[in-house]
Amino acid sequence: MSILRVVPWACAHGYSYGTPAGSPLRVTRRLAFTCLVLMLSIPASTSYAQTGEAKSTALQGKLVNVSGSAPVLKTKEKEFPLATRTVWLLHTLQDKRLADREIRVEGEWQPDGTLEVNHFFTVREGKLYRVRYFCEICNIEALEPGNCVCCQQPTELQEIPLPEK
Repeated sequence: MSILRVVPWACAHGYSYGTPAGSPLRVTRRLAFTCLVLMLSIPASTSYAQTGEAKSTALQGKLVNVSGSAPVLKTKEKEFPLATRTVWLLHTLQDKRLADREIRVEGEWQPDGTLEVNHFFTVREGKLYRVRYFCEICNIEALEPGNCVCCQQPTELQEIPLPEK
């Protein structure tokens, strides 16, 4: 269904039931919903380079976990300090089971020289793998290393192959 059809339909059918036409509440709801739909309709392919913000970068190398410091990506040319916005991704990058593993990171350069990681994958024999933590007992997937939220047993590190394009 086209976005141009969704907005008028949602505004006219039930989204603002119970408020008289033209009331401030109805107008506010309609405006909020229209903005939300328009934000969701922006193509995912719009990159930061097109908007003039930080440019996305992909690097591949060995993950080095130095005790007491941020994780580092070591390539043939240089070492790059890694940072993240999310705690679970930082905990994953600090997992000792991933130390000295070949990984691919995608992110944006920060003014302080760190690469802020948005996505990362392990690399084996040239193929990319998604990392997850899984509890076989409870059949629960976790975002970061640690114990299962249900049975409190340690989660297992699993690498799920990405589909080839």
